[in-house]
Amino acid sequence: MLLALSAAGVLFEELRRPVLVLDGLFAAAVALDVWRTPSPSGFEVRRVFPERVGLSREFERRLELVLKQAAGLSVEVYEEFPAAFEVREGSLSHGLSRDPSGGPDRATLDGGGRTAVLRTFVCGRRGEYRFGDLRLFLSSRLGLLQRTTRFRGGQSIAVEPALQNLSQTLRLAASERWRDLGIRLIRRHGGASEFESLREYIHGDDVRRIDWKAFARRGKPMVRQYQLERGQEIFLLIDGGRRMRATSTGGGMRGWTKLDWALDAALELGAVALSKGDRVGAAVFERGLKCFVAPARGALQLKRLSRALFDQQPTSGDSDLSNALRELAVHHRRRATVLVLSDVADPLSIEEQRKALANRSSRHQLIFAALDDPELRAAAEDGGQAAAIRACALDLAEDRRRALRRLSSSGARVLDALPAEAAAPLLAAWLEERRTG
Repeated sequence: MLLALSAAGVLFEELRRPVLVLDGLFAAAVALDVWRTPSPSGFEVRRVFPERVGLSREFERRLELVLKQAAGLSVEVYEEFPAAFEVREGSLSHGLSRDPSGGPDRATLDGGGRTAVLRTFVCGRRGEYRFGDLRLFLSSRLGLLQRTTRFRGGQSIAVEPALQNLSQTLRLAASERWRDLGIRLIRRHGGASEFESLREYIHGDDVRRIDWKAFARRGKPMVRQYQLERGQEIFLLIDGGRRMRATSTGGGMRGWTKLDWALDAALELGAVALSKGDRVGAAVFERGLKCFVAPARGALQLKRLSRALFDQQPTSGDSDLSNALRELAVHHRRRATVLVLSDVADPLSIEEQRKALANRSSRHQLIFAALDDPELRAAAEDGGQAAAIRACALDLAEDRRRALRRLSSSGARVLDALPAEAAAPLLAAWLEERRTG
C-alpha cells in the first residue's frame, strides 16, 4: 500500500507532500524497530537430545533459547535434521506452535527472554545421524521486520536396535523352565578349566601343572591353579545379505527389514545369555564377516555388541554362509553354540547352504533360524486373496518347506519363524541346546 501511495505522489503533485511525510514516518518507524530489536546472534542456544535411541522409538529434542533483551518477542526456528527422521506431535512449550511436516517451530520469549522449543522425532532406519544448523528469525517489536542468524550444528545421534521384547524375553528366561535347566559346568579338552592363579608346588600336585617359566623366574616350582569354567559360549552370526532386505509393511514397525528384526532377536538372546554368565560374541556376514565382536561375558558386553552392530545394513549381494563359517573358525577356535539368523537360500543354492551347516555341525552346536517373509506367508494363508496370487504363494511356501527339510539333514537344528516372532523360538532352542550340549 505504501508503494501505491508513493506512485500516486509521483503522478499527482497535490499528494506529493503527504506521501513524503508518510514515507518519512515509515522510515523512522523502521529505524526505531531495528534499534529496539536485538541481534539474534546474541542468543544462547542449547540443543538437548539422547546420544542413542532405539529404532522406531520416539524421542524428544529440546532447544533452550535465551536472549534477555528480546523478552516478549517471537522467534521462528528452522532446523536441519536427517531426512530419515519423522516429526511427531509431542508436548508443546509455552507459546509454541508447530508445523508437523517439519517446518519452523514458532515460540514467544517469556519475560526473562527464555523459551524451550520441543520436537518429537522417530527414525525408521538404524545408523548414525547428525543434526545440522539452526536458523533463527527474530520478529521485531513493531512487526515491521525480522532479524536472522545461523548457528552451526553437528551433534550426532545413534539409532540402535530397539530390543522391542527384551523385558519379556528376560522374564521368560527367568521362569521356572530356566531354573529347571540350571547352569552347567563345562570343561575344555585336557582339563578344560580356566586359569585362575599361581601358587607354590606342594608334594602330590600334578607335575603337568608346573609353570616352568614361573619356576625359572622365581627359582622355585610354581603350579597353575584352575577354576571350572561356568556357562557356555554363544556366537550370534547374522546374515547381512540381500535375503535380509525384505521389509514389514504394517504395524508400528512398518519399514523394518529382516535384518532389523534379526538384530533385535540376537541381542535379546545375548542379553539373556550374558545375564546367566555365558560368553557372547557376534558377527554380521555377507561374502565374509563384515564385523566381528569376540565372545566375552559381563554387563558391558551387550553395549559392545549393540555399538558394533547397530549401523549394519542389508546389502544387495548374496551371502556366503560357508565362507562366513570358515572365517569364524579362524577368528574363534573354541567350541560354541552358533546361532545363524538368515533365511533359506534359493533352490539352486540350497545344497551349498546345507553343506555349509553340515561341515561345521561336527565342531559347533549350530542353530539355523530361517526368517520367513511375513507378506508371503500371509498371502499363502489368506483365502480371500486372488486365486493366482494365492497359488503362487502356496507354491513358494512348499518350496520353502522342502528347503527347510533339506537343511535339517545337515545336523544343525533348524527353526522356521516370522522375523517379528524370532526371539522366543530362538530362546527355546538355545535353552534346549544348553541343557543337552
